[in-house]
Amino acid sequence: MRTPFTMDSAGFLTLLDALERRFNNVTAASSLSFAGIDGDLYPVVQPACAGEEDCTDRGESADFTQSAGAEDSARPEPTAPCPGARCDSELRSPASTPLSCDFHGRTGAFHDEVFDPQLVELASSAFGSTCWASLMCVASLGLDAALVECARQFLTHTSIIVRQKGLAVWLYDLINDATMAMLLGQTSPRMPVTIRPMSQVQISRWLHGSGVKRFGSQQQRAADRAEYGNQAHRLAAYCMLRWGAPTASSAQIATMLLTNPGIGMCMLREDPNVRAQGACTDTRYRRVVEYLRSLHAQADLDYARALKIGDVPWLSPDGHAAVTIAADRRYLYDANRLVHAYRALWDRATADPAQLLMAVEETRTLPGEPLWENPVYLRDLADSLMGSALSDDLTMGFQQRDRERFDRGVRTLEHMGDQVRAMNVLMLPIMAIDECEPDWNAVAARGYKARTTQWRAFCARCDDLATVVLAQLQGQGEGFHVRAAASLLKQSLPEYCELALPLFEQEIERLAAREQDAAEASAGVEGHEREGGAVHVDMAA
Repeated sequence: MRTPFTMDSAGFLTLLDALERRFNNVTAASSLSFAGIDGDLYPVVQPACAGEEDCTDRGESADFTQSAGAEDSARPEPTAPCPGARCDSELRSPASTPLSCDFHGRTGAFHDEVFDPQLVELASSAFGSTCWASLMCVASLGLDAALVECARQFLTHTSIIVRQKGLAVWLYDLINDATMAMLLGQTSPRMPVTIRPMSQVQISRWLHGSGVKRFGSQQQRAADRAEYGNQAHRLAAYCMLRWGAPTASSAQIATMLLTNPGIGMCMLREDPNVRAQGACTDTRYRRVVEYLRSLHAQADLDYARALKIGDVPWLSPDGHAAVTIAADRRYLYDANRLVHAYRALWDRATADPAQLLMAVEETRTLPGEPLWENPVYLRDLADSLMGSALSDDLTMGFQQRDRERFDRGVRTLEHMGDQVRAMNVLMLPIMAIDECEPDWNAVAARGYKARTTQWRAFCARCDDLATVVLAQLQGQGEGFHVRAAASLLKQSLPEYCELALPLFEQEIERLAAREQDAAEASAGVEGHEREGGAVHVDMAA
């Protein structure tokens, strides 16, 4: 079964043009400013001898002392520096750079005054909270003309591809580039330098150096390639939610891009422009999509039967908003059944969900297990309740029969269930982000390795919460779950709160009306009791 969709390429191009104009204005202004380039506070140093192996990141001082392997012998074509570069060979010392200049102090939502606010908003609106938005903001500082040119070329290339072939083609090409980089084990020249936090000297080495070691150690390069793939899929999911239509198809494709990237990428081939570029014409992935839809339909019927006989968690209408109580009850029901199902299957041999889906795709061999014994459905349900990354402890702990890891996943799910029980599903992302978001000022004071770990973990958590919203808030108005999930992929909690506020206002109005009715009814009863009491006394006399 096809999942047809369209994308508003014109709307994306309008935003991209505004971003390009603002970027050019900001970089033109920054090129005229030399504040802080010289002086005692910001000494000028040579990148070749700056800090001796990046003294600002002593935790990674061994990155460039590893012996060169087969991969290190490859020498990709270096980026040619711009002839008119300012500060190409002279940069501020990273040791003297203030914390506010750490462009990953707050991922995707630059909270300091270093960056132009309008540019930040345009970049994050176009690319979500990804390394491409970071690239626009960091390049706008004008510290390296090669970096400015890199960002400008990215905008130009994106505009040309989207204008000629459509937004879906550009996204598919981006994901394909990241996928090939991982398969070949080679860093793609299209991967932005802002793939992880790094010092200005490291940025200069990346842009102007030669050989693969300019991209970091072998371990860093492997991690960066994986992150490049994650961010490419995140960007595609964000764009699908922001500019895709219809809503149901956009939500399903975005969910797949976040939880099952291989299938999500294949679903982009439903766009005829993607197929026209020579993309693989194999459509067997539709069998997987159709099978997962059938599992969801079975689960809905199972829940309807449980609801009919009252075998669902009871929630007080006074303690839960009327607009979310149904979603809250379903979340708690599924979470409870999921844990019980895994525990019941613990001592039994079960197949790998990925292998079962591969059999469905290749030979149409459908698993014969009942719904709550089907590893495919249980894994899919865990993703919808917790997100793909956060559910790993639960699902992989079960698959590997690792009791400690499984119990850790159960505790995490139970904690999320307690939050839903105490508040509601709509508030779950707000509470979760409040719990998991680190103190970015404290993070910025640490080494670049720690910053990278914190940044990527927070991005993964926001992706998980977007997945939960897409699965659990489908009944909150036309397109609400799509807009809410997009705001989480953008890592804009204020935007999410603005979307949720009207629903809370409706609930406040409902509760106020109910209290008023109760007060009026109470006043009427009291008056009747006084009159009735007097008559009663007279009759008794």
